[in-house]
Amino acid sequence: MSAQSDRIDALRSAAPPLALSLLMWGLAAAFYLYGFFQRVTPAALAHELAKELAPTATALGWLSATYFYCYAVMQLPSGLLADRFGPRKLFIAATAAAIVGTLLFAVAQSFTTAAIGRGIIGGAAAVGWIGMLKLAAHWFSPQKFASVSGLSLAVGTLGAVLAGFPLRFLSDEFGWRIVVAASAGFAVLLMIGMVFILRDDPVDRGYRSWSPTPLTSDALAPLTLRESLAALPLRDLCFLCIGQTAVTGSMVMMAGLWGVPFLTTVFEITARTATALTSLTMVGFAIGSLIFGPWSDRSRQRKKPLIVGTALVLLGFLLLASGLSFVSLWVTSGVLLLIGVAAGSMVVSFAFGKDLVGGQKTATITACVNLSVTLGAIGLQPLFGTILDWRWNGLLIEGVRRYDAQAFQWGFAATALWIALTLVSLMATRDPISLSKTQEAPQPAG
Repeated sequence: MSAQSDRIDALRSAAPPLALSLLMWGLAAAFYLYGFFQRVTPAALAHELAKELAPTATALGWLSATYFYCYAVMQLPSGLLADRFGPRKLFIAATAAAIVGTLLFAVAQSFTTAAIGRGIIGGAAAVGWIGMLKLAAHWFSPQKFASVSGLSLAVGTLGAVLAGFPLRFLSDEFGWRIVVAASAGFAVLLMIGMVFILRDDPVDRGYRSWSPTPLTSDALAPLTLRESLAALPLRDLCFLCIGQTAVTGSMVMMAGLWGVPFLTTVFEITARTATALTSLTMVGFAIGSLIFGPWSDRSRQRKKPLIVGTALVLLGFLLLASGLSFVSLWVTSGVLLLIGVAAGSMVVSFAFGKDLVGGQKTATITACVNLSVTLGAIGLQPLFGTILDWRWNGLLIEGVRRYDAQAFQWGFAATALWIALTLVSLMATRDPISLSKTQEAPQPAG
């Protein structure tokens, strides 16, 4: 018994193997990928949705934004539940709900039914990013947190890329309803893997936890909202959250809905080509997350990468609003890529928030920051649609409204103004204490 006890103690004093950590993170990342795929499907399917479910730009904007409304509502509850029960149970329940929402959206015959399906998917997907970073805080060292966050965002972005040209191509071949319904099969397989493989903390596998508070049954004590938000550095947290309400929202607005109608209108290209080019924004988003996350970790800075990224996103939308990029499809595509790369800087905001609370309550703080990220998509998609309808000149093609280039420029100008205001907020934040002081090498749990 003594030898076996010594072996158990030796395991618990050792960090988990990288392969095991990646497996746990990978299951969570796969769910995040699925949620991201569902998030941006309206972009590739904009023409079909406009014909069958949402005849105006405003209605289409609201249909797409329904995902984000429920996603936003579930942010804080998801964070509190993840801190209370651990992410594993939450992931299993969320995956089951996402399957139901996806199938409901696929068979919808009315705007209301489609919106309900999208809402269920959005509420379930709220668990993805929060739970994934909660797992990362326990399975990976703190010094790798921003880098792992960047990799996580890149994997999620792959889901958005799959919802671009591949979804457009398969929908043309088999019909969008069949393809969307088939995607639920991936979620079924994922849920099975979560039930049998996923664990909340390395302690459950006999290894040392990287978190100062391992997710064991003894540690999961009830938390109230007041307890979870107590002693937060509210000034900097508020400025940080305000500063995140536009960058990702504006990028998702383009890649997730209005990019395809914009390109088909201004450059008279096919929906397939426009979808492929719009996907450059999401590809850039993945690249940017892999640039800004490691940059932040190496330089031990949080504020500077966020400001640089936000300023570049602002520049991109100013170019679109001015119409200067319209001289060439390739120039405009380059601007979309720039916006995506720069928007990848948002991944640093989660490490910023984690540093502000010293690594404690990571799910709750992630929920607060992610809620602010979501607010941009909630507001910008319908706002952009409303501006398009306001500037509509009455042109209809095959029963679908057609908007001119000037209408899109007005929308880009409003977006740029929003981004400029959030940049001012970011400049008012104070960078957290140096990582060399706040993130000492963790001691073995227990």
